[in-house]
Amino acid sequence: MSSKQRLLTASILLAITGSTATAWVATQYGSDRAPGMAGAADGAARRAPAASAQASHALSAFAEAPARSGATPADQLERHPAVARARDLLQAEKIRSAGVQADRNAIEAEQYRPRDLIVEADGSQHVRFDRNYQGLPVIGGDLVAHMKDGLLRSVSRSLDLQLGRGGQASPKLSAGEAIADAGVHFAGRFMQAPSSRMVYFAKDNQPRLAYEVTFRGLNKFERPVHDLIYVDAGDGSLLGRDSRIYSAESVEGQGYTITRGKVAISTSKVGAEESDGRGAGFLLRDDKRGGGTVHNTGGTVVDLYFGGGDFSAPPMFDKDNLWGNEQMSNIERTGVEAHYGVSKTWDYYKKLYDRAGIFGDNKGVESFVNVTFTIFYFIDAGGTNAFWDGEAKRMVYGNGDYGISNPVVALDVAGHEMSHGVTQATSNLAYSGDAGGLNEASSDIHGTLVEFFDNSPKDPPDYLIGENVMLDGKPLRYMFKPSLDVAEDGSGSFDCYPAGGFTEEDPHYTSGVGNHFFYLLAEGQKVPKSHRKTLQPADLVCNGATGLKGLSPNTAGQIWYRANTLYLTSQASYPQAREATQNAAQDLVDKGLLKASAVKTVACAWEAVSVPLPEGSKGVSCKS
Repeated sequence: MSSKQRLLTASILLAITGSTATAWVATQYGSDRAPGMAGAADGAARRAPAASAQASHALSAFAEAPARSGATPADQLERHPAVARARDLLQAEKIRSAGVQADRNAIEAEQYRPRDLIVEADGSQHVRFDRNYQGLPVIGGDLVAHMKDGLLRSVSRSLDLQLGRGGQASPKLSAGEAIADAGVHFAGRFMQAPSSRMVYFAKDNQPRLAYEVTFRGLNKFERPVHDLIYVDAGDGSLLGRDSRIYSAESVEGQGYTITRGKVAISTSKVGAEESDGRGAGFLLRDDKRGGGTVHNTGGTVVDLYFGGGDFSAPPMFDKDNLWGNEQMSNIERTGVEAHYGVSKTWDYYKKLYDRAGIFGDNKGVESFVNVTFTIFYFIDAGGTNAFWDGEAKRMVYGNGDYGISNPVVALDVAGHEMSHGVTQATSNLAYSGDAGGLNEASSDIHGTLVEFFDNSPKDPPDYLIGENVMLDGKPLRYMFKPSLDVAEDGSGSFDCYPAGGFTEEDPHYTSGVGNHFFYLLAEGQKVPKSHRKTLQPADLVCNGATGLKGLSPNTAGQIWYRANTLYLTSQASYPQAREATQNAAQDLVDKGLLKASAVKTVACAWEAVSVPLPEGSKGVSCKS
């Protein structure tokens, strides 16, 4: 029986029996599993690991149940049996929920486009979909279908679509009118002409026809912005926004870094024909890690208003494979620091999560150092900046500001910026509201864990973000007490989640809630040694809790990574992130990798930063 026939039969049964049809479809798939799937599941059942006696044992055990995001090439996703199974089960669920009122045209107008597939060792399958409605993308409609043994176990989504009649909708506004309406909500100065496209926006779970208007410009702090602003195609009202700029033959060589002195690095030996006329020697290219390269832009200028910048420079080159010297101003030293950070971030994701590269495709990325920034080509905007360019898929590192900051290539900066790419490839969290804070927090969390993974005595791991960037030693952010970064004007990070959540606040500040949660989950109510004279345990929580215990940095990282890659969707809120991390922790308990008490620890850490469960959730509370 074909997939189309199965779905048609399920549709008929649903009109009569409701949920029975969903079970029937699942049963059919259970008896028609793809070759190799049953063997993997049965084998996993036979070799299910025993429960860990200690949480510290969990790290080695995690490798036994890897979640390989990006392992299936994009051109093969559509043909994968798990994708077809998930799509049909989702459509059957949609029909069941609509009942006898189901409109076939409306059901057929909604399509699921696969973006990622993860198959775990125990046979669990997780398919991440984007959604189209009437042929247009649905903003906020992405979801993850979780299956096992042919059954749809659960679905992670921020929003669901309550479908209408399925007829084609027509915009009342022209593209020009929509751009004008959206421009009212863009506070920056333009860098280029705005553009637009038609989409659906899942407002209040209804597919609202909308315009996605793209603006590029500068914000009030003279920093670049790339905003996507969504306005109703009927009346021009604001529906939402997103931001797309996130402001990090193989041989072994040696090089000098800024923070770690002399280190071993992986480079590539080349002949004269491969070095762009520079002779035989070595390139700052890591063929062990997907061919990632580091380039010296020569101080290329990126104007924050007009853009630009020359990113055509070849990979950095050295004759003897001893890179740089002990002079801090040496540009090779900056390149080596960036190269080292990228390699450690790659190894961190590979060893702890079995993820081969940012996109799970075993490909490295380009990194560009020695970049300066201007405004209108004549105002110096400095070099204390670094960012992941999501469109170009490259890392850009500023060269610092004399007397103020080092080149912005510190290890946790590299881990932070590359982790924006991982989020882009998985949950694709928006860069506004709660989702924006979660996006930034995820990068801070993984940047910090890369430091723990490296565990260098010259830069001991801590919960300070960018502590090696500013020459005065002041960190950019503090995970254990985010509000310590407050500026004279009162701006700064949030310790606690406010009632009603976040809307237009800076994601670098709203990330404080996620960072704060992670610290408490990893370390508990323990004041870092550096702040024991100024802080008490009670200062680390928002709800007056006492005696909160942590799970360890690596265990907390496993929970966060699993939540981000399997459960979070693009418009996720902090309460939904709480539910996602509790689900992720429960998964690891069920796999025998964590003690059952870990789920309650997650709940207690979230409550300590004032984040509730979503309305109607049956998740565990700290008191239960």
